[in-house]
Amino acid sequence: MEYLILILLAVCLLIMLVIHQDIIQLGDSYSRVISQLLPRLASVGEPMKNALSLSCVVIFAGAIIRTYTGDDRWLWNAVVFSVIPPLVQFLRRKKTKART
Repeated sequence: MEYLILILLAVCLLIMLVIHQDIIQLGDSYSRVISQLLPRLASVGEPMKNALSLSCVVIFAGAIIRTYTGDDRWLWNAVVFSVIPPLVQFLRRKKTKART
């Protein structure tokens, strides 16, 4: 279970570093490499950035609470609930494109 937590936290940290390049500035070479490796993730819109950030915060909170309580349900609930904000934004964008 600890390896799963480490993987989830590493993925969340990577997502936060990619989508918030304007806030977290690690140099021009970093921005260039990220835009080449993950171009779609690096260029998401503001609503999806907010949704992904919220998802990462939910996973961080689930991992912290799981660490203090020892109850795995907190982590599983956090993983399930972290999927909801990006899914809502994705469906909202699809609905808007279909209406246009």
